Amino acid sequence: MLGLKLPTDPRWVDIAKKNIEEILIDHAYCEQKAASSCISLIVQYP
Repeated sequence: MLGLKLPTDPRWVDIAKKNIEEILIDHAYCEQKAASSCISLIVQYP
């Protein structure tokens, strides 16, 4: 589905479960930055 070249290590799930809050905070920051960039483009190129 994602077209990954290598299989994901199954231990990743355990690591993610232990750090889910940190992962979600990082993801929210990335989404906020993407939205900010989008708004900047809309303002620059109306």
